[in-house]
Amino acid sequence: MQDPTFTAKQTHGRVYRPGNELLLHSQDIGWKSLHAAVFREAPFRAREVAIGHPSLIYHVANPTEVSRKIAGQRLERTTIGPRRFCLTPGEANTQWQHAGNPEILQVYLRKSTFEAAFREMYGGDGASAEIVPRFAILDPLLEQLAIAILAALRDQTSEDALYIETMAQMIAVHLARAHSAKSRPQRVTSSDGLSRQRIRRVLEYIEAHIGDDLSLEAMAAEVELSPFYLSRVFKAELGQSPHQYVLSRRVELAKALLRNSDQTIAEVAFAAGFSSQSHLSNWFTRTVGVSPAVYRRQS
Repeated sequence: MQDPTFTAKQTHGRVYRPGNELLLHSQDIGWKSLHAAVFREAPFRAREVAIGHPSLIYHVANPTEVSRKIAGQRLERTTIGPRRFCLTPGEANTQWQHAGNPEILQVYLRKSTFEAAFREMYGGDGASAEIVPRFAILDPLLEQLAIAILAALRDQTSEDALYIETMAQMIAVHLARAHSAKSRPQRVTSSDGLSRQRIRRVLEYIEAHIGDDLSLEAMAAEVELSPFYLSRVFKAELGQSPHQYVLSRRVELAKALLRNSDQTIAEVAFAAGFSSQSHLSNWFTRTVGVSPAVYRRQS
């Protein structure tokens, strides 16, 4: 069974604090593996208790002096400007304070998603996964993932559940590899014959369900692999992530329907597995270079 939508009620609720100006939010989109919000934060002083889910704050604009005190550790204080991150373990009890109005992206990663990635990389019990707190750091790879989340919130890719699942997996893997108490992950051999056989089964499953709401979890369950391991095997075998492959197949199906049927563009979108006409148009234009309507006229 898939996890329910990750709502703001499962976070520390900063987005709802008086004086904050909410700009973008995943609340009503239905994301399951992570929760994200962009807001301008009013001057802030609060204690936040452990909730299990690790969180990160990416500073977008407006440098602000921020202090953080994690229980049992020393006080941290500095001026944090754009491109800097603060990473807080889900098990931490913290005190925060600042007097500015920073614009931030706050992301909560579902605890089970991080634990699954940690378990796949290091073995053992994922529940023992431990994130190392970070304060006002630069992290180029994590920044690219944060920028991708910002873009997903701003445009129609926010409707693409598989894309967001993939993003959450990538964040979980990076946190486990670069910001956990462990160092080097165990080497995972992903291109054995059994894996190739399972990949074929996944491809068949995708073709049979291309018009459905495909999820990474459902594809992994079909071949009895974890979502994390499936992503690694899939990319090793095909050179694409599951999301990239599904997207390419959906675009190809849409092209065929536009050429060979009299369905409306909205009907084509739903038949090809896109959540709306605008969702199809967004990805179709990015991939093909023209809109579905122009493609149909030119075909």
